[in-house]
Amino acid sequence: MTDIFTVKKTWLQRLWRDRRASYSVISALLLPVMTGFAALGTETGLWFYTHQNMQGAADGAAFSAAVARVQGNDATFQNEAMAVAARYGFVNGNNGTLVSVNRPPTSGPNAGNASAVEVVIQQPQQLLLSSVFLSAPIMIAARAVANTTGGAVACIIGLDPTAVDTVLIQNNATLPDPDCGVASNSSSPGGMRATNNSRLYGPSISHGGTVTQINSQLLGGPNLTNAAAVPDPYADNNPPAPPPCTAQNGTGTGTLTRNFVADVTTGGVPMTRFCGGLNFTNNFTANFAPGVYFIDTQLVVGNNARISGTGVTFVINGNYAMNLGNNAIINVSAPTAGPTAGIIFFGSRTGTSTVVQTFANNTVLNLTGAVYFPNQIVNFNNNGTTAPTGGCTQVIGRVVRLSNNVRLNANCTGTGVEQASFAGAANLIE
Repeated sequence: MTDIFTVKKTWLQRLWRDRRASYSVISALLLPVMTGFAALGTETGLWFYTHQNMQGAADGAAFSAAVARVQGNDATFQNEAMAVAARYGFVNGNNGTLVSVNRPPTSGPNAGNASAVEVVIQQPQQLLLSSVFLSAPIMIAARAVANTTGGAVACIIGLDPTAVDTVLIQNNATLPDPDCGVASNSSSPGGMRATNNSRLYGPSISHGGTVTQINSQLLGGPNLTNAAAVPDPYADNNPPAPPPCTAQNGTGTGTLTRNFVADVTTGGVPMTRFCGGLNFTNNFTANFAPGVYFIDTQLVVGNNARISGTGVTFVINGNYAMNLGNNAIINVSAPTAGPTAGIIFFGSRTGTSTVVQTFANNTVLNLTGAVYFPNQIVNFNNNGTTAPTGGCTQVIGRVVRLSNNVRLNANCTGTGVEQASFAGAANLIE
């Protein structure tokens, strides 16, 4: 007879060794854990997406704040940053969101940099199934820093407010000076155009648009469009009334040298008026003493002729086109004071707008000052160049055209020449 205790022992041993349905038991025990991990993974993906969107908001907000500062809106750049963040869905104070705009940045490698703007966005994330593992909300944050450059100087300005190609750089024209900015004040979408293998190594700014085509390149920066017009640095300069005609002979040819001086001084300004104009050719050399020289009728310098002068302005006192070319060399600096300060060639503000003032055919300009024709077209072509080093050449016209291997350089720092500055650019740096 089987002992009852033996039966119970055998049954318990079988039960202990029986593994049927054990996976169901284990699964049942692990199901909450597996569900929690799945939820955590899903929420992690959502958090990652939110962070990406937040980073885009921080980048856009910092950049827009810097642009506002570039445009002179120091009082509103913080509002601009807040508005951009809000467009991304991050409204300061909503749902625990905190948007901070700091100038200068309070952290990072640009901490204390007064030209930089820092935007930090923080937002707590509501916990869903991940609350099984987490007791406090996850805080997601994004940060961006944008810097404002110090601006640039325009050595070439097209003043026409509406014309297409107010500044035209074409046919292998090269502007190699990285500090020589080019500005078009035209509101036209094609207010500035670079075409046919032209190269610009300095910054550019267009009140309207800039067109780049046919293997041309803008190699400098910033290159701004839809920007504010650049102020005319000589808008308030005007020559005095011209004096009576001089008796000095304004023509010369051959290998001769002639020195010219001012006839009269009025209000501290030495002046001379050539009623018959100036015409120098065939290796002739003309040296001009400081003063303002009014040139009626014509201004011709060609066939290896050379003119030189310090503190000199030539006022084009008529509605004619100059003729400067054929290896002419012009070594002239502008007055540093007086009504024509900074200007070497001064065209009439009321001159016929279609007149073209041309520097061409290997003209070399060793200038410290401006070629200034506010109501006419200025054309540099056929190897017209400025000095390869030194010198300070500003070219300002209603329309400016540069073509056919022209090379212009400008280095006006410390010369006393009035510089035309335009606002800098904004760049994300962190």
